[in-house]
Amino acid sequence: MALADLIHSADDFLPTKALIIVAHPDDIDFGAAGTVATLTDHGVEVVYGLVTSGQAGEPAELSPAELTEIRQKEQTDAAAVVGVSELHWLGFPDGHLVADLELRKAISRLIRIVKPDLVITQTPIRNLERIYAAHPDHLAAGEATVSAVYPDARNGHSFPELLDEGHLPHAVPRLWLMAGTDHDLSVDITASIDRKIEALLAHHSQNDDRADALPAMIREWAEANGAAAGIDSAVESFKVVHTE
Repeated sequence: MALADLIHSADDFLPTKALIIVAHPDDIDFGAAGTVATLTDHGVEVVYGLVTSGQAGEPAELSPAELTEIRQKEQTDAAAVVGVSELHWLGFPDGHLVADLELRKAISRLIRIVKPDLVITQTPIRNLERIYAAHPDHLAAGEATVSAVYPDARNGHSFPELLDEGHLPHAVPRLWLMAGTDHDLSVDITASIDRKIEALLAHHSQNDDRADALPAMIREWAEANGAAAGIDSAVESFKVVHTE
């Protein structure tokens, strides 16, 4: 099936290169791994940007350095499952993210390096009905990424030191926001949901204790997304932002 037949939206834009920017390892896999597999299956290049390395997560008895090593490997393994081999680790402290100029500059640099035509990130809007999706780090990563896409990455006067580093401005025409509520784009992940689950299970430090229940939970979520979109399929849903 053609990619255009799997993306349900009033927008007919189809990406050729996507950059996904999130706060923590496994955020991509919960929110968009089925979409990533769908894109890479159809020849779209996908690159990951991880703002932190999840060093404030579980297991609590491990040091931040130990968690960094474990979680970076888990995310690298998970990315390979869905066809992604290029990951960028921005090195910000887990649990302390704020959408400040430092974070906006780091993300703008990454956008200028990767030069995507699509950026996928977390919604910057808090949803009190889904508080786990509204982790402060998620909101900060989303807000900083939206600000980096417009106006920072495309504006030569934003962070002129990036020009000194050789990173020319780059305009991204589309943003897709995950984990929000005002969805207007749905990706049929029926053919890739098994790989989404496999990618999530690669995060052993986070998911081994719920490995038996997780596949059914993910399928239930995807089916609910499809039902909400009026599609009889497993679905990941996003909010489209035009930035042209």
